Amino acid sequence: MFTLWLRRAAAYILRIVLPASLLSQLIGTLLFGKSSPGGAAETWISCASLLVAGVISALSTRNGQSWAHQLLRLQVLDQESGAPISALRMGLRELAHLADFASLCIGFLWPLWDSQRQTFADKIVSTVVVSVDRPQ
Repeated sequence: MFTLWLRRAAAYILRIVLPASLLSQLIGTLLFGKSSPGGAAETWISCASLLVAGVISALSTRNGQSWAHQLLRLQVLDQESGAPISALRMGLRELAHLADFASLCIGFLWPLWDSQRQTFADKIVSTVVVSVDRPQ
């Protein structure tokens, strides 16, 4: 159970956190001459970078897997049918992760004790994350 959670966390870091961080530093450097401009500009750049990373992650989804899910052998499935989710649904799931953040990140820890191992975002869009034997 904990191994699956670690792989899920690693996939989120690889597909959202790391690219958004690098993108925000690049934009800050190009626009302000420093990677961390501070103030409202930094907040807006960070939010825009997270949005771009989420959109790219969703658009790269095939068969319920982003590139990071494939690398870490995870797949996002519909909770009811067990079918892989679409890119649109992955995008909605990425947006629903705002609930995980709004709960002081408790939503990201929720799979550790939830019977379905779902984050709040998974519960909102009715998805589950499973391990796969080999990348799809």
